[in-house]
Amino acid sequence: MKDIGQRFLVGIPGPSIDSATESLLAENRPGGVILFARNIESAPQVAHLCANLRRLLGPQLLIGLDHEGGRINRLKDLIGAIPSAIQLGFLKDKRLADEHGALTGRLLHELGINLNFAPVLDLWLRPNTDNSVPDRCWSRAPDEVSKLAGAFLAAMQKEGVIGCGKHFIGYGASDKDPHLLLPQVNRTRRQLLREDLAPYRELFPPFTQYKRKKGAATRKHPRKRSSRYNPAHLQMIMLAHAHLRAYHGRQPTPACISSRVAFDLLRNRLRFDGITLTDDLEMGAIIRTMTLPQAVLRCLQAGVDMILISHNAKAMQKGFHAARQAFKRGLIKESLLDASDRRLGHLFSILTPPPNFSPHRFGAAVHDIRRFAEKVHETLPSSMRPMKKAAGA
Repeated sequence: MKDIGQRFLVGIPGPSIDSATESLLAENRPGGVILFARNIESAPQVAHLCANLRRLLGPQLLIGLDHEGGRINRLKDLIGAIPSAIQLGFLKDKRLADEHGALTGRLLHELGINLNFAPVLDLWLRPNTDNSVPDRCWSRAPDEVSKLAGAFLAAMQKEGVIGCGKHFIGYGASDKDPHLLLPQVNRTRRQLLREDLAPYRELFPPFTQYKRKKGAATRKHPRKRSSRYNPAHLQMIMLAHAHLRAYHGRQPTPACISSRVAFDLLRNRLRFDGITLTDDLEMGAIIRTMTLPQAVLRCLQAGVDMILISHNAKAMQKGFHAARQAFKRGLIKESLLDASDRRLGHLFSILTPPPNFSPHRFGAAVHDIRRFAEKVHETLPSSMRPMKKAAGA
């Protein structure tokens, strides 16, 4: 049976590993762990937690968190406010996006975190709609998103932290918050391909075509990922929960379970050979549409590499059990599993080992981040600056 655990990325309940969590992790051996504010008390504590997770699950464990900037800042109590993508996008300065990425990479690497669920690649298409992303987008223009998010990604990955482009595809044009309900995206295929997908195409790794032997029949030949790791390119993307009407009409279908999106479009048309990860399967967009075990099965059948379940231990157990049953009953094509194993093996092979935590290096990184944030915020118009707390508040 294939390694089930490595296909999951899960959350843990607190700032340390309690006995119930240790049993869950040791039994199922997930490929990654996601951290939230509930897991963070201090820098030494986070570094110690990451080290303990690796002692339990192995040195190639993915440990990630959402560190985009603005309101998506799990480390705010340690580093203060940092600029958001929409603020940096307003300034349109690639050098600032590069600096933001480099500082993010320094900070996370020092803590032992090797995965950041960023950058957001959604387009700023519905600024007045509460669909979870308006203040997290870099720009409405695909070329601006590619330029700024690409600079952030490359600088961060040079510091040893893998980025994850999100949300593939369409949250920028969605009508609802996927944390609550299944959002719909009414963009045409032409719009999605020419605009929403443009930043992904720019940041995907290049492929080399297999050479065709002289006289061979004319047919489509697969393309092979370059074995070299270039930090300017995406190694991982997060699949959205949005229902794309251009691909599924009126049938409610989150993108993460859709083989038309996750396989036909992403693998065959766009030739992406990196890791695909779902958005959290505990979101309302999923659990109000289907059961979690159904979602796990559909994701794996669509060729998705990793499944994210962030909060509830019972939900995680249901996910692991659903995957085991699907593998045991032969409900997933062997070719999909083999390809996924290869992609995961490649990702694990390029992870940068964490350093021994240094309070001095961490303090220097925080100092530089605060200076950067102050510089950016002072450059913005007053209406875009973060609110300052009143004295005594």
